[in-house]
Amino acid sequence: MSTAGEFTLTATGDLMFCGVVRNALATHADPLWGLRPLGGALLEGDLLFGNFETPISAARCHEPDAPDKYWCPPGVGRALREYGFDVVNLAHNHIYDFGAEGVEATTTELRAAGLPFVGIGRTTDEAAAPAVVTTRTGVPVGFLGYTTAVNALDPRHAYVACYPGPARVAEDIRRLRARVETVVVSCHSGAQYNPYPAPETRALARAALEAGAAVFLGHHPHVPQGCEPIGRGLAVYSLGDFLAPVWNEQTRRTFFVRVRIDGAAVIRHELVPCCVTDHGQTTLATGALQAEIGTHLAELSRAIAEGRSDALHFATARGRFFSQYLTSWIQELRTGGPRVLMRKFRNLRGYHLQLIVQALFGWLNRRRK
Repeated sequence: MSTAGEFTLTATGDLMFCGVVRNALATHADPLWGLRPLGGALLEGDLLFGNFETPISAARCHEPDAPDKYWCPPGVGRALREYGFDVVNLAHNHIYDFGAEGVEATTTELRAAGLPFVGIGRTTDEAAAPAVVTTRTGVPVGFLGYTTAVNALDPRHAYVACYPGPARVAEDIRRLRARVETVVVSCHSGAQYNPYPAPETRALARAALEAGAAVFLGHHPHVPQGCEPIGRGLAVYSLGDFLAPVWNEQTRRTFFVRVRIDGAAVIRHELVPCCVTDHGQTTLATGALQAEIGTHLAELSRAIAEGRSDALHFATARGRFFSQYLTSWIQELRTGGPRVLMRKFRNLRGYHLQLIVQALFGWLNRRRK
């Protein structure tokens, strides 16, 4: 096993080069115009990670099974490497928006640019294969990427992601730790726009950290969630959007994290508040906004530490069930037909069933009043 030394990992949330972000990069002829206001803030550590949540596509032949159509032009992957990103995650619910062509365009460009990635492959095992990246200080670090979202989980697709059951994650980590001392797990999981982590996400984080991972990095909710120390490691449950269109006011306030690591142990971490703007850029938060975001993040972490997070998660999710999930399913039925909807039902998990039952009981109780 390669031995590790101290280093600083910097990690961002969702990098979504679509909508206003894609329009801005075209207008300014700069793929990373959206990150320019940050200066060198992201590059102060020894290793930079991001969740690259928009497939590259030149042909733009939309995958019929995919409800969304997010894409970015060729050159973005190369620009991420030139900026200083050292590794990115591709296990998410948009990687298959443009089918196999989008996956191949993305992975081909990243490989040519020398930017390692995790989370997608022609088989589940290939998707779960680690990327071992050497820091600027010479420390080898292993990365793994998983997703619970359904976009790239259909075995009939040419490319798939790996669903992160706790036992699978733990075994992958133990196998990787035979090669490197430091393991970082990236996981696309949880409920969108919910500031409290899903119980299944917390279970995955605990399994990962107890198996020897140093850091668990979550994304998919689009909004920040709290952090939780587990053993010697750290779970950052959702890094939120980092460079993306402003979907709602919740997604505007975000952060990135710097984690000081020694082997499999986290020494300290710092959450750096940021703001996503309406015109396709992300800036460092200052003044009152910086304090507001910092207080909000501390409150979210406190809810986890005090054991209130799971109840708050379901209370929030119940309230959004009919406005978000049910509306989404109806839309997908209209656009993709019964086949797409049936695929969604095949991927229902215990968490979804628990949420459906709670939402129905809540609706019935309101009807009785």
